[in-house]
Amino acid sequence: MRWDKEPGRLNMTHQIAQAMLNRTSPRGNEVLLDYGTGTGLIALEFLYSVKKIVAVDSSKDMLTFLQKKLNADSITTIEPLEWSIGSDPSQLPEFDIIIVSLTLHHVPDTSQAAEVFYSLLKPGGIIAIADLDPDNGESHEPEMTVHHGFVREDLMEIFKKAGFTTIQIDSVATLAKESSKTGVLKEFPIFLMIAHKDK
Repeated sequence: MRWDKEPGRLNMTHQIAQAMLNRTSPRGNEVLLDYGTGTGLIALEFLYSVKKIVAVDSSKDMLTFLQKKLNADSITTIEPLEWSIGSDPSQLPEFDIIIVSLTLHHVPDTSQAAEVFYSLLKPGGIIAIADLDPDNGESHEPEMTVHHGFVREDLMEIFKKAGFTTIQIDSVATLAKESSKTGVLKEFPIFLMIAHKDK
């Protein structure tokens, strides 16, 4: 998979993962949901910081690729699972931590996603979401995404309405890629939002 081979993408993913680790502060006994895991790059950075990771994605190809990586390294604490917002959440356990990296802009109903994430978190749980600021549709081809980034204040309000508290958001990385409109290389800011479910 190309994501696992591009140095710039790998560095960006590492920056996001480290910011998530720093802000979620896992103690080693947590069960974590990686929503939109892709090839598992961020899940793997949490490997030795939590007890178990459920790595979900809607793409069977991505999950097959991830499973091959896990088998090659005899990793058993990451469980790949085909699942997405709108699927039956009863097949999932409750989680201490949920991480979502550059995936939320592909989900049609952000409010529904916030409510589902809230329901999947244990009391006292925490969610970390990395995504793009509004980009005028330049970071992806039109057919590749639903939302062209998020206004930070609007996203915070959506998650507040879903029940989340102590919501913080700040910049953590940039995505360098060619504009889908001009073909010129641009850097798109990436923010990280942290939100809590009260105990």
